[in-house]
Amino acid sequence: MSKNCSIKLENVQQIIDDQEKQQINNRYQGEFYSKNQKLYLSYQDDAEGLDGSQTIIKIDPERERVLLLRQEPAAMKQDFVTGKKQEGYFKTAYGEIKMAVKTKRLEMEISDNAGLIRINYQVFLGGELNAEHHLKINYKIIKENS
Repeated sequence: MSKNCSIKLENVQQIIDDQEKQQINNRYQGEFYSKNQKLYLSYQDDAEGLDGSQTIIKIDPERERVLLLRQEPAAMKQDFVTGKKQEGYFKTAYGEIKMAVKTKRLEMEISDNAGLIRINYQVFLGGELNAEHHLKINYKIIKENS
């Protein structure tokens, strides 16, 4: 059974060659559900250039892993596991770009009605360190769907 939830994403990113940090804050209405002992957040991403892409955040508390998947037209895959460098990709109008993320820290505070996930990670493009990110995902159950 899915539940309606509010989702708040805060991402502070610093491009390696740039001294300036960029902060992105977005709020979404989405769904929260559980399947095979994993938790899922699902929402339409209406941020600029994403055109309502369906986004799914798969949370695996037991394995301390978070998987971020976004579908077309701005498809992306980022896989977060503490201390590991995981291959991923994102697609643009110009084609697919291979990337990797190395998770420096992953913290989860999960309950039945709310959750907070903090991920500090590095993005590598073409094998080179491109950016540092501090991502915070906050969700709160609004009501159960019948």
